[in-house]
Amino acid sequence: MEISTVFLDRDGVLNADDPGYVLREEDVQVLPGVPEAVKRLTDAGIGMIIVSNQQAVGKGLLSMERAEAIFRKVIAGAESAGGRITDYYYCPHLRESNCTCRKPGTGLFEKAAGDHDIALSESVFVGDGSGDAGAAEQLGIPFYLVRQGWWERTREFCEDHQIPYTLVSNLFAAAEEILKINQGKTT
Repeated sequence: MEISTVFLDRDGVLNADDPGYVLREEDVQVLPGVPEAVKRLTDAGIGMIIVSNQQAVGKGLLSMERAEAIFRKVIAGAESAGGRITDYYYCPHLRESNCTCRKPGTGLFEKAAGDHDIALSESVFVGDGSGDAGAAEQLGIPFYLVRQGWWERTREFCEDHQIPYTLVSNLFAAAEEILKINQGKTT
């Protein structure tokens, strides 16, 4: 399998997660190695799409305008080494809403695939949450679990639900594994 697209969770993968939500641009802390990973994947011709649950909008803690500004700040930091994130999608709904766009739902992935002519069969997902793992399983794509954010709870979830995953230290390590696959050097 050649990987053409990497779907990325935002909080816990690209930037430090805050259990009380990332609510201000000044709270954005791009994680170490992220700009370099984004550059390496870009240089290899691999597209990147952020797919994120942002329930703080639905709770009224964050306006859509502020959510967009936070995304722009995260993306600017992630692209600071010269890489490029193709696009981002997020679900602003509450967990209880049972919408199809909130991970583990696959609505945002399907929208991104349609918008950018992405073959989901050539995609992987890098995340730290159980919703990320569930979405990857529903899509039938490989899931890379970063040892950041909610990873410990997510690892238990994956084990309990027999969801396959590859445990990596961070996005840079995930990028290294993805590049090995594309070079035919799977581990």
